[in-house]
Amino acid sequence: MASTSINNQTRNHDDVFEFKVPFFSGDDFPYWKSRMKIYLKSRDFKNWLSVQNGPHIPMKINDKNEYDDDFKKLTIDNKALNILLVSLDKAEYNLVRRCTSAHEVWKLLILTHEGTEQVKNAKLALLNRDYELFKIQPNKAIKNLYNRFVLKKKRIY
Repeated sequence: MASTSINNQTRNHDDVFEFKVPFFSGDDFPYWKSRMKIYLKSRDFKNWLSVQNGPHIPMKINDKNEYDDDFKKLTIDNKALNILLVSLDKAEYNLVRRCTSAHEVWKLLILTHEGTEQVKNAKLALLNRDYELFKIQPNKAIKNLYNRFVLKKKRIY
């Protein structure tokens, strides 16, 4: 199968583009999270369901046909787990390496980079306070005002 590389994507013989896994090195988690959701869904929507809901856990001993179905469902979680793990740099990988499912990895990354609901609410309160106190500096352009506000927001988040 012939394939050519174009920027961040690979084109195979069927003219189907397969994009590289979004890489995460600890910066701009909301951007990576959004891209990863789309990537997982585009590879196989079942991958995303596994990340969101947790892995399939077989509950009983089954006959061969049902065993094959369980095996397929377990394979979906392993694929989702692999996609998440290969997208992480070494520091992020070390944070989640003991997780046994894609769901666990996803939840731990969210907790680490977004915090709990209390942390999110505290950050939002800080942003609101900063917004209310934010004023244009004398003799400065509007663009400078916008840049100051965006940079301040990025430091909080």
